Amino acid sequence: MTSPGAAVGLAECGERADAVLLWPLLGHPEGRVRAGAVAGLRMLDVVDVERLRPLLDDPEPGVVREVTRALLPSAGALPLETLTDRLAPGRPRQARVAAFRLLWARGGVVALRAAVALLDDPDDRLRTWAGQSVQRWHAGRGVVRGDAEVGELLDRARHLCSDYVLKRRKWAAGLRA
Repeated sequence: MTSPGAAVGLAECGERADAVLLWPLLGHPEGRVRAGAVAGLRMLDVVDVERLRPLLDDPEPGVVREVTRALLPSAGALPLETLTDRLAPGRPRQARVAAFRLLWARGGVVALRAAVALLDDPDDRLRTWAGQSVQRWHAGRGVVRGDAEVGELLDRARHLCSDYVLKRRKWAAGLRA
């Protein structure tokens, strides 16, 4: 039997060529071993987006958490619709958290759209995190000035900030307040 720490230990002491020993562990029946394998692959810097993406639906939260960490630098390469679908309230919490983290990493209107989508989430912590994210959001890279969707999203989150802040956010996005 493989111990959960063996994959991470191999990555800490090994080199990129050792990844061939970790890939088969992604199918291990024990979640902790799968999570360790993903962490090891990330540490060896041999992340393959297409091979790891199916593990975003793993039933073990620890596996989903490690896959999310591994995929964050490649968040822009993941299909937008697939991630957005994972924000649905019927999805497991770990899937919603992973989708939110990956969408937020993309920035711009995608991040704002994801945060606003979770403002009514049944999970208190996720709902609070989404609200705080909306409050931190600023128009920047990837936001088309005058994008009406940005105005609609900010209006949906109106209850999270003062009228002054809302007006400033809209102005920064090239919208009339």
